[in-house]
Amino acid sequence: MESNSTTEPGSTQKNIQAIEPLPDMSNRSVLRQDLDTMIHFAAKRGIPLPSTISLSKMDEDNTLVADYNVMIEAVKPATVQSINYISNQILGHSGEDKKWYQTPIISKCLIISVISLLTLISISLSPEVNSENQAAGLLSSQGMILFYNLIFICSASLLGVMFYLLKTISDKIKNYTLLPVDAIEVNATILIGVISGFIISELFTFSAGAMGASLETQKMTLALLGGFSSDAMFSVLKGVVNKLKALFSSTTEAA
Repeated sequence: MESNSTTEPGSTQKNIQAIEPLPDMSNRSVLRQDLDTMIHFAAKRGIPLPSTISLSKMDEDNTLVADYNVMIEAVKPATVQSINYISNQILGHSGEDKKWYQTPIISKCLIISVISLLTLISISLSPEVNSENQAAGLLSSQGMILFYNLIFICSASLLGVMFYLLKTISDKIKNYTLLPVDAIEVNATILIGVISGFIISELFTFSAGAMGASLETQKMTLALLGGFSSDAMFSVLKGVVNKLKALFSSTTEAA
């Protein structure tokens, strides 16, 4: 017996799943959902609700928009996006804090902080890492002595920037201002902090008079401060560039 090999039209696409359209949410639905989120957040946090809020007339467009604008001011500095992000990523369904390893941004910062601290301690045990070799700088050192001291400086810079990030993220979680974009900016902030600590400790020289007679400057301290205050280091470099531009501009005009 011969089997029937005839295929019906369109049978080759029977395994292709149909793509379901996204649910149609009108602007009114989005505003109503965000308004409910802000009202629930305010009630849970003990924030006084404005007396102008009308819970019974939210179906009217003018009232909905007015209540939405009022609640935005009431929950500041928190926003709808930050409230949803912290509620979903930081807090569990029961409202209690998740474990640190269940929160990507916190676990990442904690792990990097521990690694930088252990690296700093282990490298400092090497006899090549001392104040004399660090004072020599990049141009006067070489080989493994230079390598160990640079790892030491970069570890101190990394520890400084992680201290800054952990404090900043903790404050943003407390104030409900942490946003998804903050998790993306962590990588760039870490790299900028390490570069800042390296620049301020290796490429700048500070005299005792500039830092204060009673303050002894160590490269580890400068690297730690550079990593913690990378924004200040960026402002310093930006100011130097602006002064050079002004100097060259005035020289060109005089010529």
